[in-house]
Amino acid sequence: MKNVYTRSFESAPPPQNIRNTKAFTLAEVLITLGIIGVVAALTMPSVVANYQKKATVTQLKKAYSEIAQAIKLSQIQNGEINNWDFSLSGTDFYYQYLQKYFIKNKEIQNKEFKKQYIVKNLNGTQCTSEVWCTQNDSFYTYLPNGSIMGIMTHSKESKYKSITIDINGFKAPNQIGKDFFVFSIIYPDGLVPYGYKDGGTSGGKFDNLEKGQLTGTAEYACNKQRQGIWCSALIMLENWEITQDYPW
Repeated sequence: MKNVYTRSFESAPPPQNIRNTKAFTLAEVLITLGIIGVVAALTMPSVVANYQKKATVTQLKKAYSEIAQAIKLSQIQNGEINNWDFSLSGTDFYYQYLQKYFIKNKEIQNKEFKKQYIVKNLNGTQCTSEVWCTQNDSFYTYLPNGSIMGIMTHSKESKYKSITIDINGFKAPNQIGKDFFVFSIIYPDGLVPYGYKDGGTSGGKFDNLEKGQLTGTAEYACNKQRQGIWCSALIMLENWEITQDYPW
């Protein structure tokens, strides 16, 4: 029988569309990859920073809401805030007014806490003078969301009690304005940013949230040359947002 499969496939010419196909040279591929790498190197820091800012605000707002809710629940049992005893130590104040209203993983006094935790100011200096790093009977609570809440001792103070929030616990940078923020409990407002009305020392108070003052020359101001204690107020002023001009 005659073999009908007599044509050699090796001798068949390549299809027209294959003959005319053009490929990138190795040099062109390397140049393209180099351009992509440069663009990524320029944009990635900004992308990472924006993500960190959004995550920070989300965690801070959540912690703030939890503490504010606990204060409201406490008022049902302990009466209005104007009747609370702000002269109590951080430890005693916590057990008197707040302890019942939190799910917590651990509770510890500052004399033990500060052996393993160091607070830095926004300007990079170590905290050495504020109550959250000096008063042994200030009190800290580790919350299930990973944050650490501090209740401060203020000698002879009768109008407010300052509250600190580290949104990510022992994770770096443990720095005011970055992951460590300061608030106060005052009457009748409840939980407010530290320094607002009666919620701060006489040298570090403001009656209105004004950006110029919060970012100005005061020692507590939210800028990279100062302590950054008012950064919580600045974030709240900006409608719970860390803006482009925030001293990140």
